[in-house]
Amino acid sequence: MSTTLDVISESEQAVLDLHKEFLKDSDPALKPLNEAGIRRFEAVKFPHRKHEMYTFVNTHDLTETRFQLTGHAAADAKEVQAAVYPSCQDRVIVFVNGVYDEKLSNTSGLEAEVKITPLVQAIQDEAVQEYLLATVEEENDVFAALNSGFAKDGLVVSVAEKAVIEKPLQVLYVSTGTDNGTVASHPRLLVKLQPRAEFKLAVKFIGQGAGYFVNAVQDFLVDPDAGLTYWQVQRDDPAVWHMSKTRVHLHRNSRFVCTNGSSGSRLARHHYEVRLKDEGAELNMNGISVLENEEQAHNFVRVHHEAPHCTSNQFFRNVINNKARSSFDGTVIVDKGAQLTNSDQLINNLMLSDDGKADAKPNLMIFADDVKCTHGATVGQIDEDQLFYLKTRGLSEAVGKSILTKSFVTSIIDAVPFEDVVRDFNQYLLKKLEADNV
Repeated sequence: MSTTLDVISESEQAVLDLHKEFLKDSDPALKPLNEAGIRRFEAVKFPHRKHEMYTFVNTHDLTETRFQLTGHAAADAKEVQAAVYPSCQDRVIVFVNGVYDEKLSNTSGLEAEVKITPLVQAIQDEAVQEYLLATVEEENDVFAALNSGFAKDGLVVSVAEKAVIEKPLQVLYVSTGTDNGTVASHPRLLVKLQPRAEFKLAVKFIGQGAGYFVNAVQDFLVDPDAGLTYWQVQRDDPAVWHMSKTRVHLHRNSRFVCTNGSSGSRLARHHYEVRLKDEGAELNMNGISVLENEEQAHNFVRVHHEAPHCTSNQFFRNVINNKARSSFDGTVIVDKGAQLTNSDQLINNLMLSDDGKADAKPNLMIFADDVKCTHGATVGQIDEDQLFYLKTRGLSEAVGKSILTKSFVTSIIDAVPFEDVVRDFNQYLLKKLEADNV
């Protein structure tokens, strides 16, 4: 007998119908993942208005949109080349609408210790398949479940034991829009660092035209004593939808250092799920967004301290202008037995208009008694005393505001140890804070 909870909405039924069509051409190797993903979608369902994971995010327009399956799509090669970082010309992986594009990619400069395997091959390894299917069974984010349901391509990047890779690898996600419908893509990436490996990865999202929905999932498995430095750059068209989930597993004395820079879009949401599984694991996570007009950028972060002697730091700064909207929903969970945990969480929001909105929900759930955990959030406007000081030095009010807003985010940007990403942030984030725009 059906219950209220079993009812499938029209939008959910449309997804199920699309998935049946998708399975006709699904690769047999990925079919178990696709089927597990759609089963999880049916169980989790699209978020309702009071869903705890979407408290500040209205997904109604997204879930009511009827998407189409993507066939082969050609990206503008010149635009792709312009988005490749100068130092990554021979170490870049390009996805077009979620599909690896070998012609646009160039991995000739990658070290032999870095192995790249198509997901359709890697998933035939029992350990890889077991991990992916297990994450689907436990998935609590409906859009990440959809990624598994519609994944038709992907890559596994493995870094050998003790390999120290100095130069970053760039992964470029390119989405193309269409005039006659909305394209949805579901890129998938799994990165595995063997013990004592060191690796740097820059992931960048761009669009060529509007009318698309990019829904990415990335898994990072960091073995003992290994370290991963990660940058995520979101530069989608302002009119599109963007969802990304980043899942991180940290083992003994491993490190994950990341910075997420977001320009927002019609709806952009970044979901981080980090598990510090063994002693000595360390997480350092920074985030910045600069939003204008009606752009949105939302961060949903869950950090699980599952072992003692682990450290996590989160620092996010958002600038909100016009009718833009941002949110941060972050919880640090300290499990029983995870003694001597050290965790800091701080969110700062700078409001440049009365019409914008910034929500912040930092939270701690502590089940151990010997920990040092802090959290906080601020929402404020430009300091009038500082602005007055700059005006007394002959600067106009517009220039003074520009200087103060730029300084608000440059503390995070300048800390990025990769010049190409710093330049990228300066070009598309700080440009929004020029005197003519503030």
